Amino acid sequence: MGAEYLLYGYGLVCLSMLVFNLVYSLYLRGGDRRLTRRTDLISRRVSAQLELLRQAPAGTSQPVQASHLAWMNRRLSRVKYLLAFDRCLDEQGEADLVFRDYLRQLQPVALYLATVYLRREATQAAYYCHFLARHKLQRYMEMEQLQQVMISYLRRKDLYCRINALKALCGFGSPDALLEALLELGKDADSQLHEKVITEALLTYAGDAGVLIGRLWDCFDRFPLQIQRAVLDYIRFRSGDCGAPMEKILRDPGRNKELRFAAIRYFARYPDPAVQEILLEFVQDRDPLRWEYAAISATALARYPGQEVVDALLQAMHSPNWYVRYNASASLEAHGLSYEQMLQVLAGDDRYAREMLHYRLEAKRLEEQARAAGEGAGRPEGEEVAVPV
Repeated sequence: MGAEYLLYGYGLVCLSMLVFNLVYSLYLRGGDRRLTRRTDLISRRVSAQLELLRQAPAGTSQPVQASHLAWMNRRLSRVKYLLAFDRCLDEQGEADLVFRDYLRQLQPVALYLATVYLRREATQAAYYCHFLARHKLQRYMEMEQLQQVMISYLRRKDLYCRINALKALCGFGSPDALLEALLELGKDADSQLHEKVITEALLTYAGDAGVLIGRLWDCFDRFPLQIQRAVLDYIRFRSGDCGAPMEKILRDPGRNKELRFAAIRYFARYPDPAVQEILLEFVQDRDPLRWEYAAISATALARYPGQEVVDALLQAMHSPNWYVRYNASASLEAHGLSYEQMLQVLAGDDRYAREMLHYRLEAKRLEEQARAAGEGAGRPEGEEVAVPV
């Protein structure tokens, strides 16, 4: 009898799961229908206001009705209606000048909602920041108050809320507001916000990158190390006109090594003969505790011409560190040396150099086979191994 009860219990559990999945599926379908109805409601309201704006005489601007702004304040304060407005914006064409004027006049609504969702739980607050960043409303919002409220979102401990608030500020914030935001992020020593996330957010900045970079340099020493690394990576992707301050960081032994690595990567992207000497010093350094400098410099020297560079890279092939040898072999290939030529030059009893060249040859052979078989080209052309530092 015990076995029968166990079997009946198991069947009841399976039946309960089936009923739950069925009910939940029906609930989701009902939710989709409710969202569609809310979207239609907002779309009708918005369309009515757009029609009024289009009826304005040429050369004049018709204000959006105050009752409509009040209605949007009430409705969009509920996240379900904000989701519906999100979908409504997806269906509109932002190239429409009348629609752009309508969004510009919604700035007070955006400010009001920012204060409302600031007091909400983490998911809703993060979603509102995402909503602002996603729809590129920065083209129509120039309110200093909204930027300050977004900085208040950065003071919350919620990770996604802080990420989305930073992205929103990169969308419509001024350089000064972004500097304040970065300084605010730097106050939290326990922040889980990785510097790569900060760099990716900065890369979405919609304003003049040159002005922002100038302000970042002005405040650079006020940032903590994590923010400094993100800033240097952003500058590397956005500007090649920062050679002087980058060289200063590169030559300063008192700087954190991560910042000097970032400077080396900058000069790998924007070659400068003025720093070739120090890059050669790094790649020729045999100190095992400084292998990162040698490995990253070996990659950077791929774009620096001259026999002196080639000789230094050939010597780096004797390094006991795998990453140094790998990057040196890749840079030698970029200088036009084939692996067969490298084998001739490096012929001898150095097993490190032989093993690396055989590894590269075998990897290249496998990539060519995969490419010929249509199974994928492996690593994109021109991309080499990034040192894990």
